[in-house]
Formats: sequence, C-alpha cells, structure tokens
Amino acid sequence: MMKFIEHLFDFAAYESCGKCFPCRLGTKRGHELCIKALNSEYKINRDLFNDLLTTLEKGSLCAHGGGIPLPLRNAMEYFGGELEQYFT
Repeated sequence: MMKFIEHLFDFAAYESCGKCFPCRLGTKRGHELCIKALNSEYKINRDLFNDLLTTLEKGSLCAHGGGIPLPLRNAMEYFGGELEQYFT
C-alpha cells in the first residue's frame, strides 16, 4: 500500500501545473517522504503528513491538488495496519 501512496504522489507531482504552492511543493514533498520511508528506516510523522494533506486539500487552487488527499486518507484509514511500519 505504501508503494500505491508513493505512486499517487509521483503522479500528482508530475501532473501538477505548478500554479499553486500547495500542489506544486506538497505533492513533491509527499513523494520524497514516501521514497525515503520505502528505501530506508525513516518513519513519516503522522501529524505532519496529515498537515500536508490538509494543506493540499484547502490550499490548492483546483480539484487536482484538492482531490489528492481523499485516496491517501482512505488508504491510511483502511490499511492502517499495513502502513504502521512507515509512520510514527
């Protein structure tokens, strides 16, 4: 499931038009966090990750950035046990 989250952030960062900071920077930062967690012992701070998703949701100018948090939050809710090893 973490690879799905990483892929979603990668896709979102690639497709971002770059007009707003939350989408342009937030998707890239989310992708970086996921890569770091997948390839090392790094654990993502859950509170900061939720803040990132909230910023994407509320600060993005279009539905692309605003819609990204929904599948991510659903993945965290329904696959929390599987994702536990990647978050603190």
